[in-house]
Amino acid sequence: MLYARSTPSRAALSACLLLALGACGQTPAPPAAAAMPASTPEVVATRTREAPHDDAMPVTGLDGGAVRNFLVTQYGDLAQLSGDWPGTPVVAELGSDAASREVCAREAIGTPDAPAELVAVCGVPDDAGHATTARIDFFLLRAEADAVSAVARAHMDGFGSTGDVAGVDVRRFGPRLYGFVVEDGFTGQGITIGNSSLVLPDGAGFRVAATLRSSLDNLGAMAGCAERDDCASDAAYDLSFDLDIDDRDASAAAWPLRVREQGEACGRRIERTHQVPFDVASGTWTVPDALQREGCD
Repeated sequence: MLYARSTPSRAALSACLLLALGACGQTPAPPAAAAMPASTPEVVATRTREAPHDDAMPVTGLDGGAVRNFLVTQYGDLAQLSGDWPGTPVVAELGSDAASREVCAREAIGTPDAPAELVAVCGVPDDAGHATTARIDFFLLRAEADAVSAVARAHMDGFGSTGDVAGVDVRRFGPRLYGFVVEDGFTGQGITIGNSSLVLPDGAGFRVAATLRSSLDNLGAMAGCAERDDCASDAAYDLSFDLDIDDRDASAAAWPLRVREQGEACGRRIERTHQVPFDVASGTWTVPDALQREGCD
């Protein structure tokens, strides 16, 4: 898959984020044809986590039918919980691109007295080319009376290429802090760069709090020079970066990250672990240059 990535701004993380969350407790583009909308809450269940060992209450999500009804108010009658749908959003702040959209991440993050979910909707624009980025809408949803509303939302278009991303997942980044991990990257001139971007709720919106490498290689370039028989003996690199969350501190606002780097880099075998601390003042993880580089060094 070919990828592209732009760098979002990093505004300071609002102090109300932690209070708000404390209350809560690819590949080829999808086909253009839309499946029939889900009509009952039982059609697609929210993925729920078991309660963490330091939490007294189970993690609780929302009624599936109510979530689907919310999506209809944002994207029109074809919106659904499972499968993709075509068209343009009916809410202007979600953009005006005609695209094939689907719920690419949905997970419970609330408590029995304050149910909540994180939901991401990914869109592949109809005219997507190599440099076209994906359209991703992030929502923090809560129940209000008999309906579901978004207490935080953001429309972002800086991830991926050919209109798509490799994946979106919900992760727990602190005792009461949940967010998204977006996997994307870029391939150009035989070099492939994979990224993991960590997206957190920020007041009434969302923001990218870290972007770091998930893979890095020049295998395409090495194949080209091998055909010409002019490869440098130590020019190849092929590295992976495995992200882990250090969740030992139950009092932390957000947990630090550990990234294990391994592979070959210009004639050397690499096996090392990077520590990535969270800076509370800026609301971002302090990513070292080694996890944002584009070559061996």
